[in-house]
Amino acid sequence: MKSRIALILLILIFFLALTLLVYRNFMDITTAPDTVFPPAAPLAAAGGRDTVHVGVISRFSPNLIYEGYQPIMDYLSRETGIIFALRLSSSYEETIAQLDQGQIQSAFLGTYLYLKARRDHPIRCILKPLNSQLQPYFHSMVITRDDSPIRSISDLAGKRLALPSALSFSGNWLLGYELQRHGLKVSDLDSVRYFGFHHTVVYQVLLGRFDAGVVKDRVAAEFTGKGIRVIAVSREIPGSPIIVRRDLDPLITEAMVKALLRIDARRPDHRALVRDWDPEFAWGFVPAEESDYDQVDAIFAALEKEPRR
Repeated sequence: MKSRIALILLILIFFLALTLLVYRNFMDITTAPDTVFPPAAPLAAAGGRDTVHVGVISRFSPNLIYEGYQPIMDYLSRETGIIFALRLSSSYEETIAQLDQGQIQSAFLGTYLYLKARRDHPIRCILKPLNSQLQPYFHSMVITRDDSPIRSISDLAGKRLALPSALSFSGNWLLGYELQRHGLKVSDLDSVRYFGFHHTVVYQVLLGRFDAGVVKDRVAAEFTGKGIRVIAVSREIPGSPIIVRRDLDPLITEAMVKALLRIDARRPDHRALVRDWDPEFAWGFVPAEESDYDQVDAIFAALEKEPRR
């Protein structure tokens, strides 16, 4: 009998202790829990959509684009309370078609494509990226293998040239501007071939299938000391703009601009924040204006009136 009473008492003590433990961990309000801020209330996207789709021109392979641009979408979604989603394309032209058809409301465009598209499509630029020197421009670079005898643009006569998309600034700068400055025409080259991605241009040169190529400076920098040599550099070119459709809700555009302008690459915590962003956009942004691109547009507009061959 005594042993049974002792057992009952032990059970009661156990349940009493368990009750006190649960109360202390889940009901006690004297110690504040970790602060969790609810996400901002989503703004209504243009046309009643609750997701803003953002396009990216196909200057890199899809996996590289996703790796470098999806973190930007995540940041915008988190900071604005609006859902931002990537929509990739298989060509530069497809991104413009997506804009025209309303499949995307914003896009990362190349400078040359923007110069052409702004003439006939309802888009406007809102931001341009800073480079690693915190300046809002980039350069295109002519590259060869580091063991190549080619030392200048003039040496490209009779050579095989690899280029990214026909709508990339890099190729158009060389073919439409730089060759002419050195007394050459496209017909003076052995051959010209376009490839889908900037990285493919580098690989084609490294493999010796082409004598020279043209890529953006950020891609050339990836291969510094890895078999290529830069033989020519373009002038400073306004950075590849982020654009929006003109009918996008101004509140959404404002939210995008404010969120991205908050990035300050001089701050260690911000450098950690953008660690996984595409290098072209990992140094912050400045506002972009149509007039920023007028001078470059004027150069190409004049050249378009002159035959290349």
